[in-house]
Amino acid sequence: MPPMPGVRKQGRAQQADLDTVSGACATLLASLPRADQRRKGETYVRGLLSTPGRKTMRNLAAITDEPAAAQSLHHFISCSTWDWLAVRSSLAGQLNRLLSPRAWVVQSMLVPKTGQHSVGVERRYVPALGETVNSQQSYGLWLASEAAAAPVNWHLSIGKAWLQKNRTKAHATIPTGESGTTSDEAAVQAALKAAAWGLELRPIVMDARYSALHPLVEAFTAAGLPFLLRVSGSCTLLAAGVNQSDHRVVAASAEDLLGLARAQRRPVEWIDPTSPGARRTSLVAPLQVYWPSLPESRPQGSYTQVPTGSARNASLGLPLTLLGKWQTYERGVRQMWLTNITDAGYGPLLRLSKLIHRVDTDFSNISLNVGMQDFEGRSYAGWHRHVTLASVAHALQLLRGRCP
Repeated sequence: MPPMPGVRKQGRAQQADLDTVSGACATLLASLPRADQRRKGETYVRGLLSTPGRKTMRNLAAITDEPAAAQSLHHFISCSTWDWLAVRSSLAGQLNRLLSPRAWVVQSMLVPKTGQHSVGVERRYVPALGETVNSQQSYGLWLASEAAAAPVNWHLSIGKAWLQKNRTKAHATIPTGESGTTSDEAAVQAALKAAAWGLELRPIVMDARYSALHPLVEAFTAAGLPFLLRVSGSCTLLAAGVNQSDHRVVAASAEDLLGLARAQRRPVEWIDPTSPGARRTSLVAPLQVYWPSLPESRPQGSYTQVPTGSARNASLGLPLTLLGKWQTYERGVRQMWLTNITDAGYGPLLRLSKLIHRVDTDFSNISLNVGMQDFEGRSYAGWHRHVTLASVAHALQLLRGRCP
């Protein structure tokens, strides 16, 4: 095929790569209503894939021979009208077929900022860092398998204070229905919107140690979604009949409850996603617990068959499994996971939890290189369109590496 208009001539290998990108963009950007929008979208994706360093509009435009390309791309991202959700839905459908994901991993993306002008930027305390950081926070929904992971949806956390201060500014382009989103609500919305696209459901896996657990458990339960959430040791749960001689109902921290289940530990082998082929072994023990504020509920699909115990146990609340992970040389529990996938073996659950490492690895090796964090504009719509096309670029870079 001839080179795309406005693009510099390519060598044979480069032309073959251009053809691959063009074919993928023709599919993924088909929802864009105008031909010039689809052309600019392809140019933007190619720039994300090929431009070294930060993906500024000027650097992205440098791959073309058009004098006004930077201004044109800026308008396409920040001021145009195309629907980013339609592109994400198409991307999710394609990757669901190509990657055969085992889980949907919900992952936070924190971007430190020096100024206050970018959409959603405010000072927030970051427990993982132990300090307050001027930053922008969003959550991505990733399709993940042991071999690869790719983001398909994003939700930006916008505090009510920032919203009240900036809604009247035209550059923010905040939708009229947006009333402020906490980080936990952003995580939930990233998953719920993807679930509405008709994909085959997969367990939602998330590190929720620093999140408000109640909104996550209650939202995913209400939506009928299977989940596996990493929790902190201080999370309080109910347990009945922790050992054979004591059938009292106990309200205790996750760490203390798993201490009582220590004798049930069994070794489980798993493959480390960060070191292909490397096999590890951990000690794992499950414990049936209850979430007291919710009635018994069945997630959609075939992931969970909620046990029907005695009436006394059913009245405790939502039956869940608390999974503990120990290293073979340590006495204390290393990780604690809470799930409504109560009919799964603890081996499969442990392996699902490891997909967070797969996402971390591919985010570092691919997403950062295609400019996922590089948007510097002030537009809400611009941020969403940028991370959408960066997700397309991530997918193309990922599939490049998987193809011979």
